[in-house]
Amino acid sequence: MYIIIAGGGIAGSTIARELSDHRHDVVVIEKDREKCEALYVHTGVVTIHGDARDIDVLHQAGIEKADVVLSVLYRDTDNLTVSLLAKSARVPKIIAKMRDPAYEKPYKVAGVTHLCDMNSMLRHKVIIELESPIIKVITTLEQGQAQLVMFKIPDQWPPEGITIQELAKNPAFSGNCIFAGILDEGRGKKIIVPHGPDRLYAGNTVFMVAGQRSLKAIEKYLETLETVKNT
Repeated sequence: MYIIIAGGGIAGSTIARELSDHRHDVVVIEKDREKCEALYVHTGVVTIHGDARDIDVLHQAGIEKADVVLSVLYRDTDNLTVSLLAKSARVPKIIAKMRDPAYEKPYKVAGVTHLCDMNSMLRHKVIIELESPIIKVITTLEQGQAQLVMFKIPDQWPPEGITIQELAKNPAFSGNCIFAGILDEGRGKKIIVPHGPDRLYAGNTVFMVAGQRSLKAIEKYLETLETVKNT
């Protein structure tokens, strides 16, 4: 895909590097000349020294052929401007970073198709980390509606293991949750996509997408097993 990134700071440069490694065509627009030069030297990504809020600069970046425009500038008003210009250029996918939730509706009006709500993501991650020490949050999805998490199967697990099918019948795992992966360190740290007959064993690391209510039920279940360990 042809991707234009507005902003070459920490977020923009990191994303640009990742996308370039995945063989996407990436152009970064950055007002700071030194940042432009450093990004090009370290990643080889095409950089344009200019203001992404300027339509002429966006045309120079090739907005008419862009599949995605990602705006990660500091101010919401700046990201809104870039999003509106991308919408006017009929860019199919527009992604923006939002700092202030008060701008959510304007972003949608501006044509943003995917919104990164930084405050909500941080808030949900902090709450889960503090209230659920057993479960580690990897990322928050859809403004906190669900989380991608990981947790380790405790030592008190049956030695013969439990299949995904069997575990899905447990009330703690029968809610709004999906098993996304299993990391078996005994098999060379290989991650597998789990299916019903696959078994979970003590020491396995589980990756799961779950809603807030399901996370609380899973945490309570795991805490019960940990309590058995300590008695």
